[in-house]
Parts: sequence; C-alpha cells; structure tokens
Amino acid sequence: MTLTHIGHSGFALSCSEVTIIFDYYTDPAGVIDSILSQARQVYVVVSHSHRDHLCHDIFSWVNRYNIERYIIANECRRKLMRSLDFTALPITFIRHDEDYSDGNLNIHAFDSTDAGLCYLLDINNFRIFHAGDFTCWHFSDDLPIGAVKKAMGDFHAILSRITDYTPYIDVAMMPVVPNIGGDWAYGPRKFLHDIRVDTFIPMHTWGRNREATQWHLYQNPDYGRCVFLADGQSLEL
Repeated sequence: MTLTHIGHSGFALSCSEVTIIFDYYTDPAGVIDSILSQARQVYVVVSHSHRDHLCHDIFSWVNRYNIERYIIANECRRKLMRSLDFTALPITFIRHDEDYSDGNLNIHAFDSTDAGLCYLLDINNFRIFHAGDFTCWHFSDDLPIGAVKKAMGDFHAILSRITDYTPYIDVAMMPVVPNIGGDWAYGPRKFLHDIRVDTFIPMHTWGRNREATQWHLYQNPDYGRCVFLADGQSLEL
C-alpha cells in the first residue's frame, strides 16, 4: 500500500485493487494522471466544500479513469447541484456519524470543527484517518476569549467521539497550520496525545513547512512517528 501526497490536503492511497483520492485540489508535481491511469478502481473522497478541498475537475475523471464512486460530504450537495447532474455520476453523499461500506473499504464519517467531515477508513487491515479541516481552529491571537473557548470545546467534543470509536490509527493526515497563530500546534499535539497513531502526516500547511515540521511541538515522544511528504512524494505503508 502506497500513500502519495498530491498537494495541500490531497492524497492518493494506492492498494492492489483500489485507489482512494482524498480532497484533490492541486497537483504541483503532476502525479495524478499517472496514479489514476494505473488504478483498477478509484474512490474519490471529499471532506467539504471549501475550494481547497473540493475541485470540480474530479468529476471529469469519470470519463477517463476507472471511477468506482465519489464519496462526498453532504454539506457539498447544495453547491454541486448548481452544476452537476447527480444521476449521471456514481455519488454517495454522507453525513457525520454515517458509514459507507461496499466490500472494498469501510468509511466512518465524523463531524468537523470546520465545514463538512473527517473520515476514518478501514482497508486491508489498515486504519486510515483523513481530517479534512478538523483541528483546533482557536486563532488565539485574534479571537475573544469566549470564541477561543468555543473553538476548544468543539475540538475536544469531536476528538472525544473519535477516541470513543477507535483507540488507534495506523496513518493520520491532519492540518498543521502555523498561520493560525498562538499555540498552532495544540490540535495535532492533543490528537496525538489522545490517540495512538503509528504514522502522522501533516497537511494543509499553506507552505509553512519549516514551521509545521517542528516535531517537538506536537509529536508524542512515547509512540509513533511524524513524516513530512512533499508534493508528489510517496510513503510505503
């Protein structure tokens, strides 16, 4: 099984039988065509409707590659219905606390601290988490105290539901965003403290890679590893 960072929050998880594309938005290294051309069955997973997570180009793939299904947060439905004929595409819209399962993979959707969802996948005896925009968006340099408390409370509530569902994750992709200011590492640090994660991969860094890879700010010293993947770089799992 191979995980490739396409760009920003976009990843491709390639297995022998299926390939899963998460939150495709940009492809600076030009790897997506090669990945999709070699895939037997492709699942395209979208966490929410923000433009850096939902790219309309993905719907043109149905005529060029072996697209099995689009699994899309229901929050995107209203935005997409303006331009898409859902009946012509293999789309499943999913809400938080719902599951998708078809024999190839199992997906459980959790709510997010931003729009849409985050996803936990079980495939080939691996448990894979893609956070979408889930992290602690406390913006503590700018927000009033009440808003910071709400952001922290929302984050802890969703994290608690994730930890109740699973005590471990093999691979987690999660936003690490230095430009939110304050203790920007709080979200990933708390996540890695509460869940046993074998391999943690930062995403959504908006180019602040040097800061985002200061592992000592959030890596759990007692368990797991943190790995940075550049655009187009792959990791064998």
